[in-house]
Amino acid sequence: MAADKGPAFDEAPKTKEEEKLPIHAPIIVIRYRTIKKNMSLGWWSAIALVEDHGKKQVCFYRWRRVKNEWKRAKKLAFRSRAEWQAVKEGVESFLGELEA
Repeated sequence: MAADKGPAFDEAPKTKEEEKLPIHAPIIVIRYRTIKKNMSLGWWSAIALVEDHGKKQVCFYRWRRVKNEWKRAKKLAFRSRAEWQAVKEGVESFLGELEA
């Protein structure tokens, strides 16, 4: 079970923090990587491998700092490689327009 794996650590070396992700039970954080954390604007985004009721999933989270507490603003869960592939292909189909 994931709870036996010990604490989860941030795998993004430039953003390594002692602060745990603001994810609450029953969800167990196995591993995570901070994508961006901006304390001055109060935003934090991360990708996390979590276990929820015995099932693993990869989630994109975004939190907003409100009154000195991180509150979840967004969560996008991927429960299979097929779900991720559909999102990845959709995003990639628009990326060419950013290079204009």
